[in-house]
Amino acid sequence: MQDSSNKNETFNGLYEEEYFNGKGYDNYLDFQVHGLRVDKLIKIARPTSVLDVGCAYGYIVRRLLEKGIPAWGCDISEYAGKRAKDIIPNRFMRCPCWELPYKDKSFDLIYCEGMLEHVPEDKIALTFKEFSRVANRAYLQIAFSSHQNVDIEAGHVCLKDMNWWAERIPMNTWLLLDEVATERGLNWLYRG
Repeated sequence: MQDSSNKNETFNGLYEEEYFNGKGYDNYLDFQVHGLRVDKLIKIARPTSVLDVGCAYGYIVRRLLEKGIPAWGCDISEYAGKRAKDIIPNRFMRCPCWELPYKDKSFDLIYCEGMLEHVPEDKIALTFKEFSRVANRAYLQIAFSSHQNVDIEAGHVCLKDMNWWAERIPMNTWLLLDEVATERGLNWLYRG
């Protein structure tokens, strides 16, 4: 799966260099927490292949590859795609999550953490339909409306409570119903 020069708008440039180096993050790096998240993902879901949707530069993908799990990433950001070329060569696709350019059931698992709250509400159903089309299962963490200071984060356009999300997730999906990231969270819902 090769890089694509998809011409979709990136929310008026929000998710470009300034986002990764100031507006959204102080500086987006390969944080230690990425390894903890991959370990938790492997422990819970035991994936045989993974698509990281909203992968940014691809650090999760790289860590999955290091564990021997075939993995690819996609993101809407042109800037992230440029950075991903060095981190995960030939394993990044630029696209919106509601238009995934992959064949049906290309992956065992979709991994998506901290991204769905950035998707416009009118695209959530399409996004979940795409997740179900391209993968057998999904593993999600979403910033809920109850999370502290979540409403001031750049690009959060779909802030709903955890029940709203739990009602909409596709079948065969793990959803973290907690206010912590997946590496620490214990409160998982599985809809299967």
